[in-house]
Amino acid sequence: MEIVIALFVLIGGSIAFSAWKKNKSSDSSQSVEKHDGHDNGCSVRKCLACGHEGEMKTWISNYVAPKIIVITGFLLGYIPGLIFLVFYWGKYKCPSCGAVGKNMGSLNSSSL
Repeated sequence: MEIVIALFVLIGGSIAFSAWKKNKSSDSSQSVEKHDGHDNGCSVRKCLACGHEGEMKTWISNYVAPKIIVITGFLLGYIPGLIFLVFYWGKYKCPSCGAVGKNMGSLNSSSL
């Protein structure tokens, strides 16, 4: 039982620290005038389900529902939350149809 708690603290703490560090560094280093088009968690992608092409946000970091699912999964035994993170980490959500993970990166980002 102590091993599970130690793993939870180590892995969860490292994920939280890296997310905090990433958010802190990107907000403090770029101003609005010097923004180079790369938004936090946004990427120009094409949805394979509906054909929408444009900026899409990562699902876990930009929406409330997956955050609640991850927290609930970790509270219910750590393994369900970890499995959810493995399956949905880095997946993008289409703003048009709502499909998660059914998209691909655009080769030409100048079309917008």
